[in-house]
Amino acid sequence: MDKIPVSVVIITRNEEKRIKDCLESVKWADEIVVLDDRSEDRTREIAREYTDRVFEREMTNEGAHRNYAYSLASNEWVLSLDADERVTPALREEIKSVLEKGTECNGFSIPRKNFIGDRWIQHGGWYPSAQLRLFRREEFRYEEVDVHPRAFMEDPRGYLQNPVLHYTYRDLEDFTAKLNNLTGREAGKWADSPKGMSAGRAARRTVDRFFRAYHKKKGKQDGTLGFVLAVMGGFYQLLSYAKYWERSLPPFYPRDIKDLTGEIRTWAAQEPSKTEGREKLSVVILTRNEEDKIANCLESVRWADEVVVVDGYSTDSTVKICEEYGARVVSHKFEGDYGQERNIGNDNCSGDWILQLDADEIVTEAFRRRMMSILEGREKTVHASYKFRRKNIFMGRFMRNGGWYHYSHHLFRKGRARYEGKVHHQLLVEGSTGVL
Repeated sequence: MDKIPVSVVIITRNEEKRIKDCLESVKWADEIVVLDDRSEDRTREIAREYTDRVFEREMTNEGAHRNYAYSLASNEWVLSLDADERVTPALREEIKSVLEKGTECNGFSIPRKNFIGDRWIQHGGWYPSAQLRLFRREEFRYEEVDVHPRAFMEDPRGYLQNPVLHYTYRDLEDFTAKLNNLTGREAGKWADSPKGMSAGRAARRTVDRFFRAYHKKKGKQDGTLGFVLAVMGGFYQLLSYAKYWERSLPPFYPRDIKDLTGEIRTWAAQEPSKTEGREKLSVVILTRNEEDKIANCLESVRWADEVVVVDGYSTDSTVKICEEYGARVVSHKFEGDYGQERNIGNDNCSGDWILQLDADEIVTEAFRRRMMSILEGREKTVHASYKFRRKNIFMGRFMRNGGWYHYSHHLFRKGRARYEGKVHHQLLVEGSTGVL
């Protein structure tokens, strides 16, 4: 196959599962340039099977990163691709024809068939969704901003008929993960802009984006998926603004238990009561990569008789911190079943009572006093379990309303209760339940 005099430029990061299909679709190009953003998988190794023009550079600004990638090309014409895009044989022949005949255009917009999984999204603005992707290298540049950079090029420009195949999202979970990433970058873009962003403008954009996608651009013709995508399109604006607003607030996460209790750990550091004959308390904590939170939790239960940590194979220093506090760590691969994890903790306890916690929870002095009253028999109880208040703190604020201040059912006698359910699990108790 004769090579076509065009430089295909691809930017990548951890794309070992998709880069090969992209490269296979452009083997006809005279030059392939891959600019990799410090991938931690086999992306660069796979790319070198197709080209020796593989470079590595950290991306701190998308527009500037793409412009740098194009500067590495040696041909007059550049075809810009992402690793999740594929060039069809029909598009290849159209590009070949344009370059062989010659053109006065400085660049061409190419339609894209966007897919979620194997489903082509035909409406809601997802198709044709043409972008300027084939251009003369010296006539084109991106705005140097971190997200959604604008393309700048002098006319004349043309439009190709055959689309790029864009496997943009593997599924809706992948879609929401990328939406979370992009909204954070969008918030940063607004923060760096002299205009900023107002709540009113963000609200108008939220509503407008939904109605344009679902009604004007006929997203409704894609059924339930079309509705979901239109809602998420509007939510993009709302979430971006929420993150933008959050940046204006002072740091909120409590770095020390005293930031929440107003005390300096004097009560938390007490040794367990040695009162003879009292009942014992075991604390179970579920963890996975909680090194920034677990110490506060452990500090708040140092008075307990036993702490059992069920760890889902943490890759940070979580286990080390737990062991330093004297906790017994039970490692278990988490498979999405929270009820099972809590029951594993229960089975590894030796106390008369079990208190189940998450790593981001802190036990207060008032709770400790009440618990000791029960354990020491000063407060007679016939209950097999207790519900207790949970004060949820978000961005430094105690969330009293909206369902945030609620009861949690995670304190019970050993052998009298089991958890059931994978995500929204519930405690099934043999006996009565009291309220602390």
